[in-house]
Amino acid sequence: MTLTLPPPPSELRALLQLAGPVVVSQFATNALALVSTAVVGRLGETELAASAYAGAVYTLVFLPLLGTALAVSPRVAQAHGRGDRAGVERAGRAGLRLAAYLGGVGVPLLWLAAALLPLFAPDSVDHAQAGTALRLLSLGLLPSLAFTALRGVLEGTGRAGQVTWVALGAVALSALCSPALAYGWGPLPALGLPGAVATGAGAAWLMAALLWPAARRQLFAGGGPSPQPPGALEQEVRALFRVGWPIGVTIGAEGGLFTVVTLLMANFGPAVLAAHTVTLQAISAIFMIPLGISQATGVRVGQAAGAGDWPRARRAGGLGLALAVGVMLAFALLELLAPRAVLGAFINVNDPRNAALVLAATGFLRVAMLFQVLDGTQVTMNGALRGLQDTRFPLLASLLSYWVVGLGVGAWAAFGAGVGGRGLWFGLCAGLGCAAAALSWRFWRQTAPA
Repeated sequence: MTLTLPPPPSELRALLQLAGPVVVSQFATNALALVSTAVVGRLGETELAASAYAGAVYTLVFLPLLGTALAVSPRVAQAHGRGDRAGVERAGRAGLRLAAYLGGVGVPLLWLAAALLPLFAPDSVDHAQAGTALRLLSLGLLPSLAFTALRGVLEGTGRAGQVTWVALGAVALSALCSPALAYGWGPLPALGLPGAVATGAGAAWLMAALLWPAARRQLFAGGGPSPQPPGALEQEVRALFRVGWPIGVTIGAEGGLFTVVTLLMANFGPAVLAAHTVTLQAISAIFMIPLGISQATGVRVGQAAGAGDWPRARRAGGLGLALAVGVMLAFALLELLAPRAVLGAFINVNDPRNAALVLAATGFLRVAMLFQVLDGTQVTMNGALRGLQDTRFPLLASLLSYWVVGLGVGAWAAFGAGVGGRGLWFGLCAGLGCAAAALSWRFWRQTAPA
């Protein structure tokens, strides 16, 4: 069975129509974590430390699994681009099956980690509370992976708006239920940390359930699953895993680098470490925009590649890159002209006790301007290559760029050359610059006219 595709619209208009909802969805998903942190932070320092530690352990397991599930979007996009309705259905159904397999691995790992927390967690962390939080977080792993697969179906077929409304609804529900269960509003019992964390897991199940009807309409146009050749779904699961596991390792490698840099930054004192953390918070919020553009670019590239239209795939990647870099340059200008306004969103810049922190963070922001442009370039080119289902080269490029170039240059500059904390940021820029150059070269080469 084939799809009847409309004539291709203006590529820039199509990219913006897709990127807008994806960016909002990214902000909404990020807001779920912010709501939880804000609620737990008011419970007390002990609860916040336990929640943060459990969240860090959960992230170490979740990110590689999430990256693997992200393979659904480019597989669906290419099938949609070539008008292959059966291919869209097969990729979506296999994506849900892959999510179940990944959840079957991840949940036991998290429960094992919760049981072993007393062996490796520092004494400053309440082991009992952290273990409870980690077990509750694990209950949201499977629906989060299923949501990612369903999201890949909708975004891959160009219907990202429905994902946005579901994500916004989950944020609104979490903002209401998390404090209600944590603090005991009205007749509800005050459950404390378990109440706040359980709300997040419940929101994940709700998001997957709400997204299922919309995704089902895209998967089963005839009203139900179509017959598949014997073994076809398992073959598609294996294909998704081949595309997805390098994405998962890449995401884990990048996240691991930032963790190591944060640990190294502690050598320069609490003010520098706090400044580093605040700067990361500021640019992480902004990063949701190029991340959304990257995902939209990957879909447009994948649809064009599926149709065999390589000039359009090349044009989609170039427009995505220009849009992401333009956004990051605009924010870099804001950070240059009004650094205190940017930092003021996270700390009280007028408090004399924060003077050393503000001074250090302002210096980091100067380096972060270059960092953001390079980060926007590498994430967009990474997304474009995912649209081509080219994921192993980005994995190798990222490992070398981040862990050899980035960490090597950063450690030398910070400790060998005596630059201090900013030296680690120079290293991050060097690593991102290397990755951006390698991924850009790869994309232009892959889409070059034969």
